Order: sequence, then structure tokens, then C-alpha cells
Amino acid sequence: MIKRWLQKLPRVYRVLHRFYYAVLYWVEQHVLGTRLHELMWRARRLEKATQRSQEHPHRAFLMARIGRFAPLTSVLEVGCNTGPNLIALSRAYPGVGLYGVDINPHAIRAGQAGLAGERIPNASLFVGRADDLSRFGDHTIDVVLTDATLMYVGPDKIARTIAELLRVARRGLLLNEWHMFEPTPDRAHWYYAHWVHDYQALLAGAPGVRSVQVERLPDGFWVGGGWAAYGATIVVDL
Repeated sequence: MIKRWLQKLPRVYRVLHRFYYAVLYWVEQHVLGTRLHELMWRARRLEKATQRSQEHPHRAFLMARIGRFAPLTSVLEVGCNTGPNLIALSRAYPGVGLYGVDINPHAIRAGQAGLAGERIPNASLFVGRADDLSRFGDHTIDVVLTDATLMYVGPDKIARTIAELLRVARRGLLLNEWHMFEPTPDRAHWYYAHWVHDYQALLAGAPGVRSVQVERLPDGFWVGGGWAAYGATIVVDL
């Protein structure tokens, strides 16, 4: 409500908008690191899932990319929210063991109810963080998936998070994230409360990695934000 009122005063809104992101960036860089986003997402109020969200075109795009690892026995999504990708996976790859982890307990409870309503018995959801997947053993999951999750993981935790994804995965990773197509020595930069990482650099030389392929997302999946400039799928073969 306050935001809508401020938008009627465009100059004031622009100044406050820049100030908000400047403060957010300073706090994440110098005080809390990735814990800032973890706190925000853990307490985030959930919006009611819609059919439109479930049928967003990027989900079919991801399902097709996961197919390169077929035949599959298991998939883990890190940052699964309420599980829309897991529902899509259950339809595309029936019988595959599906697992989801999310930092928001409300999302996990809602996702468990949603999966039960969809009669998907082969999916399990857990509360957890991307940099701590200790629930899963080494190389126990065929493919580990992230979808707009690592963009909230800062430089303080991204290396450890990537190491955890690689530790759990048996055949590969599929990351749908913001990628730095023009690398810099810092390997990451901040863009409106999101982190843009250089995944080629992060994964280069990592144990077990055979190849890394980066593909720009098709135009029109998302409007606005940084998706047009940075949106990419990163396919990692192990």
C-alpha cells in the first residue's frame, strides 16, 4: 500500500528506491552477508500459487534440459519454494524420486500439502539451506537443480554452496541463474538485490566436473529485472 502511494510521487519514489538498494547492498557486503537474504526469505510471506505460475514457460524449458541426463532415478531442487518445478518434473519423468529443500518452513508446509493434493507420492520436501545439504550423502542424487536461488547467495557463501551441490550430485547440475557473461576479476557483482556470478570461473577445475555449458535463456521468459541481460542455464556434466 505504501509502495503504491509512493509510486504516485515518481521523483520521491526513485530516490527512496535507490537509497533502499544502497542500504541493502551495504548491509549484505559489510555486515550480514548472505544471512541477510536468508533472513528475508525465511520470513517471506507466501503468495498463493496460481496456474499461471505452474505453467510458466521456463519450467518446460528446464524439464527439457534435465532430459539430457535421462534416464533419471532422482532429482533434488535446492530452493524449491512450494514445489512447482517438482510437480512439473513428476509429470515429465514419472517415477523419479524427487526431493526439494527450501529455507522457508511455510513454503515447505504449503508444498507438502500441494504435492499431496496433486497425488505425487514420490516427492519429499525439507527445510534447509543451499550451503548445507548434509541430509544427502555424497553422489546420491542424479541431478541437482536450482531455479533463481543462487542469485541470493553472496560471495561469502557461493563457493561453499557450489561445493555442496557438486558433492551431492552424481551425474550433473542444472542451474537457472544470473550468469556473468562478461567476466571481471571479482567473479560476481550486485544488481538490484541479486548476485550475478561467473559460473564458468566458479566451476573451473572443481573436482569431478567434466564440462560446463552456459546457454542464454530465450527472450520473453521474464520482463524487466536482470533476466534479459544475465538469465542463463548452466549445465554441468560430472
